[in-house]
Amino acid sequence: MLNRLERLTQRVGGSNELVDQWLHARKELLVSYCTLVGLKPNKEKHTPLNEKALDNFCHNLVDYLSAGHFHLYQRIIDEVEGAEIKLQAAKIYPALELNTEAIMAFHDSYTENDIDDDNAFAFHYALSDVGEALDARFQLEDQLIILAFDPESRKELPSANEEHLAKPA
Repeated sequence: MLNRLERLTQRVGGSNELVDQWLHARKELLVSYCTLVGLKPNKEKHTPLNEKALDNFCHNLVDYLSAGHFHLYQRIIDEVEGAEIKLQAAKIYPALELNTEAIMAFHDSYTENDIDDDNAFAFHYALSDVGEALDARFQLEDQLIILAFDPESRKELPSANEEHLAKPA
Protein backbone atom coordinates (compact mmCIF):
# COMPACT_ATOMS: atom_id res chain seq x y z
CA MET A 1 0.00 0.00 0.00
CA LEU A 2 2.85 2.38 0.81
CA ASN A 3 4.51 1.66 -2.54
CA ARG A 4 1.27 2.29 -4.45
CA LEU A 5 0.79 5.52 -2.50
CA GLU A 6 4.30 6.63 -3.40
CA ARG A 7 3.67 5.94 -7.10
CA LEU A 8 0.38 7.87 -7.04
CA THR A 9 2.03 10.76 -5.21
CA GLN A 10 4.72 10.91 -7.89
CA ARG A 11 2.06 10.97 -10.64
CA VAL A 12 -0.36 13.53 -9.22
CA GLY A 13 1.58 15.22 -6.43
CA GLY A 14 1.68 18.98 -6.79
CA SER A 15 -1.35 19.09 -9.10
CA ASN A 16 -3.74 20.01 -6.29
CA GLU A 17 -3.07 21.09 -2.70
CA LEU A 18 -6.15 19.25 -1.46
CA VAL A 19 -4.95 15.96 -2.97
CA ASP A 20 -1.44 16.51 -1.60
CA GLN A 21 -2.84 16.93 1.92
CA TRP A 22 -5.08 13.90 1.47
CA LEU A 23 -2.20 11.70 0.32
CA HIS A 24 -0.09 12.92 3.24
CA ALA A 25 -2.91 12.00 5.66
CA ARG A 26 -3.12 8.57 4.00
CA LYS A 27 0.59 8.05 4.55
CA GLU A 28 0.20 8.93 8.23
CA LEU A 29 -2.67 6.45 8.50
CA LEU A 30 -0.63 3.71 6.82
CA VAL A 31 2.37 4.34 9.06
CA SER A 32 0.16 4.14 12.15
CA TYR A 33 -1.37 0.90 10.81
CA CYS A 34 2.08 -0.59 10.20
CA THR A 35 3.15 0.44 13.69
CA LEU A 36 0.06 -1.17 15.17
CA VAL A 37 0.49 -4.48 13.37
CA GLY A 38 4.18 -4.43 14.13
CA LEU A 39 5.46 -4.00 10.59
CA LYS A 40 8.27 -1.65 9.80
CA PRO A 41 8.07 -0.25 6.26
CA ASN A 42 10.11 -2.44 3.89
CA LYS A 43 10.73 -5.03 6.64
CA GLU A 44 8.85 -7.99 8.01
CA LYS A 45 9.73 -7.62 11.69
CA HIS A 46 6.79 -8.00 14.06
CA THR A 47 6.48 -6.28 17.43
CA PRO A 48 3.94 -6.81 20.19
CA LEU A 49 0.73 -4.77 20.27
CA ASN A 50 0.74 -1.65 22.39
CA GLU A 51 -2.24 0.42 23.43
CA LYS A 52 -0.66 3.70 22.39
CA ALA A 53 -0.24 2.38 18.82
CA LEU A 54 -3.90 1.28 18.80
CA ASP A 55 -5.07 4.68 20.06
CA ASN A 56 -2.93 6.49 17.48
CA PHE A 57 -4.19 4.30 14.64
CA CYS A 58 -7.83 4.73 15.67
CA HIS A 59 -7.39 8.50 15.93
CA ASN A 60 -5.77 8.68 12.46
CA LEU A 61 -8.41 6.34 11.08
CA VAL A 62 -11.36 8.43 12.25
CA ASP A 63 -9.69 11.65 11.08
CA TYR A 64 -8.95 10.16 7.66
CA LEU A 65 -12.43 8.69 7.15
CA SER A 66 -14.11 11.90 8.32
CA ALA A 67 -12.01 14.10 6.05
CA GLY A 68 -12.93 11.95 3.07
CA HIS A 69 -16.66 11.92 3.68
CA PHE A 70 -17.16 15.42 4.97
CA HIS A 71 -14.61 17.42 3.00
CA LEU A 72 -12.85 15.67 0.17
CA TYR A 73 -15.00 13.31 -1.89
CA GLN A 74 -17.55 15.84 -3.08
CA ARG A 75 -14.84 18.40 -3.79
CA ILE A 76 -12.94 15.82 -5.86
CA ILE A 77 -16.08 14.82 -7.77
CA ASP A 78 -16.74 18.51 -8.44
CA GLU A 79 -13.25 18.80 -9.96
CA VAL A 80 -14.03 16.08 -12.52
CA GLU A 81 -14.88 17.41 -15.96
CA GLY A 82 -17.23 15.73 -18.42
CA ALA A 83 -20.57 14.06 -17.74
CA GLU A 84 -19.40 10.47 -18.30
CA ILE A 85 -16.32 10.88 -16.11
CA LYS A 86 -18.37 12.66 -13.41
CA LEU A 87 -20.84 9.74 -13.45
CA GLN A 88 -17.97 7.29 -13.05
CA ALA A 89 -16.64 9.30 -10.11
CA ALA A 90 -20.08 9.49 -8.48
CA LYS A 91 -20.51 5.71 -8.70
CA ILE A 92 -17.44 5.22 -6.51
CA TYR A 93 -19.00 7.04 -3.56
CA PRO A 94 -21.49 4.30 -2.48
CA ALA A 95 -18.65 1.77 -2.33
CA LEU A 96 -16.71 4.16 -0.13
CA GLU A 97 -19.71 4.46 2.21
CA LEU A 98 -19.95 0.68 2.56
CA ASN A 99 -16.23 0.51 3.17
CA THR A 100 -16.47 3.15 5.89
CA GLU A 101 -19.16 1.15 7.68
CA ALA A 102 -16.98 -1.96 7.69
CA ILE A 103 -13.94 -0.10 8.98
CA MET A 104 -15.91 1.77 11.64
CA ALA A 105 -17.27 -1.54 12.94
CA PHE A 106 -13.67 -2.46 13.78
CA HIS A 107 -13.08 0.92 15.38
CA ASP A 108 -16.21 0.68 17.49
CA SER A 109 -15.45 -2.89 18.59
CA TYR A 110 -11.87 -2.40 19.67
CA THR A 111 -11.83 1.09 21.11
CA GLU A 112 -14.49 0.25 23.68
CA ASN A 113 -13.11 -3.12 24.79
CA ASP A 114 -9.74 -4.09 26.24
CA ILE A 115 -7.71 -6.57 24.25
CA ASP A 116 -6.76 -9.55 26.37
CA ASP A 117 -5.80 -13.19 25.89
CA ASP A 118 -9.42 -14.14 25.23
CA ASN A 119 -9.90 -11.82 22.27
CA ALA A 120 -6.32 -11.29 21.02
CA PHE A 121 -6.73 -13.76 18.15
CA ALA A 122 -10.00 -12.15 17.05
CA PHE A 123 -8.36 -8.71 17.27
CA HIS A 124 -5.47 -9.72 15.01
CA TYR A 125 -7.89 -11.29 12.54
CA ALA A 126 -10.01 -8.10 12.56
CA LEU A 127 -6.87 -6.01 12.13
CA SER A 128 -6.00 -8.02 9.03
CA ASP A 129 -9.52 -7.44 7.70
CA VAL A 130 -9.12 -3.69 8.31
CA GLY A 131 -5.89 -3.75 6.33
CA GLU A 132 -7.72 -5.37 3.42
CA ALA A 133 -10.58 -2.87 3.72
CA LEU A 134 -8.12 0.03 3.73
CA ASP A 135 -6.44 -1.39 0.64
CA ALA A 136 -9.81 -1.59 -1.14
CA ARG A 137 -10.65 1.94 0.02
CA PHE A 138 -7.37 3.35 -1.24
CA GLN A 139 -7.96 1.76 -4.63
CA LEU A 140 -11.37 3.45 -4.83
CA GLU A 141 -9.96 6.78 -3.69
CA ASP A 142 -7.12 6.45 -6.21
CA GLN A 143 -9.75 6.10 -8.92
CA LEU A 144 -11.33 9.39 -7.81
CA ILE A 145 -7.97 11.13 -7.82
CA ILE A 146 -7.07 9.77 -11.25
CA LEU A 147 -10.44 10.76 -12.69
CA ALA A 148 -10.01 14.32 -11.46
CA PHE A 149 -6.29 14.95 -11.79
CA ASP A 150 -4.61 12.37 -14.03
CA PRO A 151 -6.40 12.25 -17.40
CA GLU A 152 -3.56 10.21 -18.94
CA SER A 153 -4.29 7.30 -16.56
CA ARG A 154 -8.09 7.30 -16.91
CA LYS A 155 -8.04 4.64 -19.62
CA GLU A 156 -6.54 2.18 -17.08
CA LEU A 157 -9.52 2.51 -14.74
CA PRO A 158 -12.47 0.11 -14.69
CA SER A 159 -15.64 1.40 -16.31
CA ALA A 160 -18.46 2.87 -14.21
CA ASN A 161 -20.57 -0.22 -14.85
CA GLU A 162 -18.19 -2.75 -13.31
CA GLU A 163 -19.65 -4.58 -10.33
CA HIS A 164 -16.60 -4.40 -8.08
CA LEU A 165 -17.31 -0.75 -7.35
CA ALA A 166 -20.14 -1.89 -5.08
CA LYS A 167 -17.97 -4.45 -3.24
CA PRO A 168 -15.47 -2.44 -1.21
CA ALA A 169 -14.12 -5.27 1.00
